[in-house]
Amino acid sequence: MFTVAESVTIDRSVDEVFAFFTEGRAQWDESVVSEELTSPPPVGVGSTLHTRMRAVGREFSFEWRVTAYEPGSRMAVTSTSGIMPTSSELMFADANGATLVKVRIEAEPTGMMRLAQGMIAGEVRSTLETSLAKAKRILEQG
Repeated sequence: MFTVAESVTIDRSVDEVFAFFTEGRAQWDESVVSEELTSPPPVGVGSTLHTRMRAVGREFSFEWRVTAYEPGSRMAVTSTSGIMPTSSELMFADANGATLVKVRIEAEPTGMMRLAQGMIAGEVRSTLETSLAKAKRILEQG
C-alpha cells in the first residue's frame, strides 16, 4: 500500500473551491478522461461515480462510492472496482480568505503491480501535483 498527500492554497473562497473540486474531477485532474454520477443527484454519502482514467499510457475504469461528504470541508471516495483498491480524500479549510486544499490518495497495488508500487506511487504524486497546479491556475484566473 502507498499513500500520496499533496496540498495547495488557492486564492478563492472555500465554497467556490469545494464546488470546483467536487463537481467533477475531469475539469482539474490530469488523469481523468471522464467522470459521471451513476446514482441520483445530489452527491452525498453513498453516491456512486464512474471514472475513466489514463495512466502510463493506458485507460482504466473505476467505480467509486462517496464515503464522506461535508460541504465546504471534506469529500472522500473509495473504489468499488478498478485496477487496484484506492481511496481519495479532499479536505478544504479557510486560509485567511484563500482556501487550503489537502488531497490524500491511498492505493494498494495487487498481483504483479506490487512490483511496480514505487513507480505507480511516483506517477500518482506527479499527476496530483500537476492537477493541483492546474486547479489553482483555473480558479485564480477565473
